[in-house]
Amino acid sequence: MAIISPKQYIESLKDGRVVYLNGKRINDVTTDPILKVCRDWVAMDYVLSNNPDFKDLLTDVDEDGEPVNFALIPQRTKADLLRLREVVKLWARVCFGKPPGAKFVAKDGLNAVTVVSRRIDKKYGTNYAENVEAYRKHLQRNDLSFAMGLTDIKGDRGLRPAQQIHPDYYVRIEEETADGIIVSGAKTHISQAPLCNEILIAPCRAMREDDKAFAVAFSVPANAKGITMVSAEPEINAETSLFDHPIAKSVFINDATIIFDKVFIPKERIFLKGEWEFAGQMAYMFANFHRLSAETYKSMELELFTGAATLMAEYNGIEKASHVRDKLTWLVMYAEAVEILGKAACEYCTAEKDSSYVYPNPMIANICKYYFANNWHTATKYIQDIAGGIVATCPSGKDYFNPELHDILDKVFGGKAGVPTEHRLRMVKLVRDLTSCYEDVLTIHAEGSLEAQKLSILALADFDRYKAAAKRAARIEDGTRHRDFVGLPAFPPDLK
Repeated sequence: MAIISPKQYIESLKDGRVVYLNGKRINDVTTDPILKVCRDWVAMDYVLSNNPDFKDLLTDVDEDGEPVNFALIPQRTKADLLRLREVVKLWARVCFGKPPGAKFVAKDGLNAVTVVSRRIDKKYGTNYAENVEAYRKHLQRNDLSFAMGLTDIKGDRGLRPAQQIHPDYYVRIEEETADGIIVSGAKTHISQAPLCNEILIAPCRAMREDDKAFAVAFSVPANAKGITMVSAEPEINAETSLFDHPIAKSVFINDATIIFDKVFIPKERIFLKGEWEFAGQMAYMFANFHRLSAETYKSMELELFTGAATLMAEYNGIEKASHVRDKLTWLVMYAEAVEILGKAACEYCTAEKDSSYVYPNPMIANICKYYFANNWHTATKYIQDIAGGIVATCPSGKDYFNPELHDILDKVFGGKAGVPTEHRLRMVKLVRDLTSCYEDVLTIHAEGSLEAQKLSILALADFDRYKAAAKRAARIEDGTRHRDFVGLPAFPPDLK
């Protein structure tokens, strides 16, 4: 089937899946006024793939010469990573900074289980790698949308999976049968899951031997018996307008909770089954691959963010004020630094020793993610300061476009001469969406928390190199050597 149409994607969702939203069961996720926002956003993947202007970038051919989505092809060279980066940039620019979720996150999970499954097979003689490749072919040939189910609910964070007061905080193997396994438990923060065809499940943390029941990775159709999905609480309702919420009305990520109640997983869809020492490796490898995706779309968000701040300064007539110029300069440096760091991580990519794959340089990638997330609230403060209190108190579009009120509201909410009031108010609404509580929390925790980045950076740091530089300057000779300093000429030179 290869590349499918948006209509085919939408029809594929009418499969009896169990999805709840705002307290009620949704019989058809393709027609619900809230879930439809997520549906149309995810469908942009198919809109773009079928657009002749973007075909060369977004699609490729497999080894059989069949057209497939490029995102589903493993990245084996720096050129592949840079091309994937352009794919994510296109997705994000089209969708106001948020790439459509048909393959955006789960493609990185697929690469992670591909790498780690080969390690498991090598140690235990299993056939997980064969299962993963068969699943990749299934996704490619049917052009399926799939979500990544990584984050378990975790319960008491101070306890490991096997120590929790009940086992459902994590997805686990309840029973093994002759032809598969039966799983129960829950995953949460699973973006786009109610509007995807498939769910790819993997562990979110390292485990010990007594946690082996929780060390499980597999794929499952979204409508499988025993799966219930509870949609995240939306920021919008059926009456929400694009004027009042230009981002939220266009992009509902739907970070759902997925509950597994004795779900059968056939053996050909299993990628990890109790080999507990590889659980953490899957989570770590997912992060390695997903850094490219995360940092690229964040760069596009900052492009949008900086543009909104600049326009608000102009619309308010304060673009020449020194403090505003300082803030805009900082925002430009912030946006460009994230862009440069994200690209550098690809330019200095890391080759995976257990496969032919490459992924972004983990040190650069983690620094990029930390820099973005750690500075977000400063950026939010700056744009809100530039925009003014109107961000919090602006009338709704229903009032502004009310014939009884429009003329007077258009008059009193005007800004700089020559700027239409409607343009100013539309930008105010954009700033409100961009700097919402949801965006603040998402930025800090999506793709790993600040502490997760710091731990990775600390673990990856070449402290021997740093210490070698300091010892050389202090003239300390203790017999240790670092390759970057071996053979350097003496300094200052002896010029006698």
